[in-house]
Amino acid sequence: ETDEGASSVLDWTDIPGWCVVTTKLSPEDPDTEQEDFKSVSCAIQNFMLSMWSEGVGTKWTSGPVQKTQEFADLCGVDTKVERVVGCIWYGYATGGTQYADPRRRRKSVDDVLTCLP
Repeated sequence: ETDEGASSVLDWTDIPGWCVVTTKLSPEDPDTEQEDFKSVSCAIQNFMLSMWSEGVGTKWTSGPVQKTQEFADLCGVDTKVERVVGCIWYGYATGGTQYADPRRRRKSVDDVLTCLP
């Protein structure tokens, strides 16, 4: 293990919460498997937005470590029937939600929608 790898492990242990997200494999139907992967990705984004609306910070991460059998075993992922889409790291900022301004979290549809001719 390199110093860089050790440093990463130390950083990972500082993350308050982890949510490992998987999707079912469908080897007999690659189109369904791809559609499931896309659907799970949308669900991750919606889940993260929901957490953010409650003052919980999130980061979606996926990388080489999460594609290893060792990671799958550690997380209880059966790689014969599912694969890791990614991990959501989550937690409150230092000081919790006391600095959060709920008025800034939610915009109306009119504030974010542009209608084109």
